[in-house]
Amino acid sequence: MHRIFSLSLWVWLLVGLTVLSAGPARSQTRVLFVGNSFTHAKYPPVLNYNAASIIDENFGLPPNTPRHQLDPTTPGPWGGLPGIFKKFTDQAGLNYEVHIEAINGASLEYHEAYAMSVVQRLRWDKVVLQELTTRPLPVARTGQPSLFIDYATRLEVAVHAGNPAAQVYLFQHWARADLTYPANTPYSGLPIDSMTHDLHKAFYGLVVRNPRFAAVVPIGNAWLRAIRAGVALRNPYNPTPGLLNLWNVDHIYPSKWGAYLAASVLFAQLTGRDPRTLGRAEKVAVDLGISPVVAAALQQLAYEQVMAPNGPLPVVLTSFVAQRQPAGVQLRWATATEVNNREFAVQRSSDGTHFTTVSTQPGHGTATQPRSYSYFDRQAPPAPLYYRLRQVDFDGAATFSAIVAVPGKAATELAVFPNPAHDFFTIIAPAATRYRLLNQLGQEVGQGLITNGTATVELAHLPAGLYQLSVATSDGRAGRSLVHR
Repeated sequence: MHRIFSLSLWVWLLVGLTVLSAGPARSQTRVLFVGNSFTHAKYPPVLNYNAASIIDENFGLPPNTPRHQLDPTTPGPWGGLPGIFKKFTDQAGLNYEVHIEAINGASLEYHEAYAMSVVQRLRWDKVVLQELTTRPLPVARTGQPSLFIDYATRLEVAVHAGNPAAQVYLFQHWARADLTYPANTPYSGLPIDSMTHDLHKAFYGLVVRNPRFAAVVPIGNAWLRAIRAGVALRNPYNPTPGLLNLWNVDHIYPSKWGAYLAASVLFAQLTGRDPRTLGRAEKVAVDLGISPVVAAALQQLAYEQVMAPNGPLPVVLTSFVAQRQPAGVQLRWATATEVNNREFAVQRSSDGTHFTTVSTQPGHGTATQPRSYSYFDRQAPPAPLYYRLRQVDFDGAATFSAIVAVPGKAATELAVFPNPAHDFFTIIAPAATRYRLLNQLGQEVGQGLITNGTATVELAHLPAGLYQLSVATSDGRAGRSLVHR
């Protein structure tokens, strides 16, 4: 008995010495990436990068399940941005367990419907939510912002139900060149900055209204920073030699450089570590064939975006209103922050399509506090009008605000803009009243209230065709034909 006790004591002493020599165990941080094909980046070498070191929640699921990976052109298991992020954390000496729950073409709405078993299965420390690229955009730019807000919030609630201390992040997407430079796309004729501004406003706006989100991962802002710094191409359809192309061959998904920048931003935001400490010769850059000089430049951009005081966006516009008054039209707008803001051009239109500048208001350059602006248009014609702002940086880059409609002075008739319409149209009426929208069969497909003389009606959910707008008036009803394209 004595010999058995001595042997047991000796074993426990050896175990204790081993534990002490190894030092204190590092606590593990469990991270879940919820997203789609932009999460895994679609193309090699990023698609399957470091997949063996992370957990692909959907790999190997049977074909009859909603989360089955259907596309044979993107075989799993997937690594993508989470795989790069994991490699970064390993090199930094961090104990991160990384999971990817990605479904090609899936919105957060789809994940809420079919992936809650993953979201609720484990006690996650950090969760990154990536929406479809276009959903957070304004309706006029083919977006569905209400759905983005709704389902991002539902997933946030589900994560915090499992771990109230979890940090839930919103993945701010980069602007898409394919939606900007070709004709007849949502941002045709506008700089790539415009889509970045809209995405910025959507993601940061949600964090402001719901402080349970930890932060935005500002990948889209870093992308624009790289462009403005002269590191990356502004227009991949007309490339400038010597600059990085952050987009892939389709001008949609990230190239290896775009993915490296995105993962560097994720690393900085989620870990709080300076990505420059990884070093220019770190393993991911070597594996992907990124030169040390380029790796250092991309790490620097990620550091500046997440940890430096100023972001790249010149203006975050928080409001823009225009009101008809007896002597003209009063316009007021406000900004939350400004960087490199040279001026605002106030532009007016009589048809909502062709605009002319009626005034230029100097910007505040760089401002971290809210600023207010106003302009009184004394030359405003009495007819219904439309206004927008053209914001210009000191480097000449420009973006446009949303269009606001102003009823005509003592308006006596119904007006509809634009006609034909794509995703929405605006009604201008003499007074507050109700409207009905009818299809060619006379069936009601929409109705609502016109307040303050105007109303905006969404069409994105309706098929193209001819519609009839019917508005109640003091004399009965007034109608207009509307073409939806």
